[in-house]
Amino acid sequence: RKRVRLPRRRIKHLQPLCCCCYCLAVYQLVGHLPALYIRIQVALAQSSHDLAGRTAVVTGIARPAGIGQACAKLLFRQGYSIIGIDSQQPSFADDVPWARDTTPATSATAAAAATAQTVAWLTCDLSQQEQIFSLKSQIRDLGVTGINVLVNNAGIADPYMQSDSLQERAALWSKYIAVNLSAPFILSEVLVPLMPAGESSIIHISSTRALQSETHCEGYGAAKAGLLGLTHAQAASLAPQHIRVNAICPGWIDTSGESAGGSSITHEQHEWHWTGKVGTPNDIAELVVFLADNSKSGFITGQHFAVDGGVTKKMVYPE
Repeated sequence: RKRVRLPRRRIKHLQPLCCCCYCLAVYQLVGHLPALYIRIQVALAQSSHDLAGRTAVVTGIARPAGIGQACAKLLFRQGYSIIGIDSQQPSFADDVPWARDTTPATSATAAAAATAQTVAWLTCDLSQQEQIFSLKSQIRDLGVTGINVLVNNAGIADPYMQSDSLQERAALWSKYIAVNLSAPFILSEVLVPLMPAGESSIIHISSTRALQSETHCEGYGAAKAGLLGLTHAQAASLAPQHIRVNAICPGWIDTSGESAGGSSITHEQHEWHWTGKVGTPNDIAELVVFLADNSKSGFITGQHFAVDGGVTKKMVYPE
């Protein structure tokens, strides 16, 4: 057999640098560090201002230790202007990042604030459709022309239909569906025309009770499960406008406002969770901020996320 001789490639060996060359290289790098540092600082500043001028609508913000107010506080700290909606006047927590003497908005004067960020509160009974329909004009009266984030958090919190009366149970069912399911749908429909295409997000606050149940929770469970169906249906319908829709399913969230030392939650109840603790409103708010930010979650829509310390994945048998 004829052997084929392959041509040898000449490899140029790297010459070691002398001390002077090393010093020159380090000098050149260090000389660029100030400019590099400035560029990084500018990039970070630009990133933090990307959310400036954006507006978030959050429902159910009256309770100082509730999920809604936690979402409003964190969104405000991220640069959003806030429009809070509740049937009651808000009672602010001590750590709110805006002036605690903020009064409910009633006219366009609220939009005349000197700062870029504004905070306004609108009163609305979400069980009344006509009041929801009026929110669009009320928001426009504030001088707001665009809504970037809608957090549908408000709802009847007590999940139990504890009544033996058919009439009372039927009335409770209707109220759960009206407030916890119909209101998020109608409010979304009202505000979508104000939401810029490709820059907006709707976030429904559902519950792990949409995924698992206790007795006598038919109305609450059905409404919260309905929100999950609404989430992917809206995600499909709003896809042409590139408006993303997602849902969060909180588990046991401590909204009591009690300090850790005075909390009525026991050590065993905390340890029941794989995370070793019951959740806080801020746990939900952090995910809301993530899902609201198109630069971080722009490829996520039509999804729901359980935030429950792992409980819905916990397999439990009787001992």
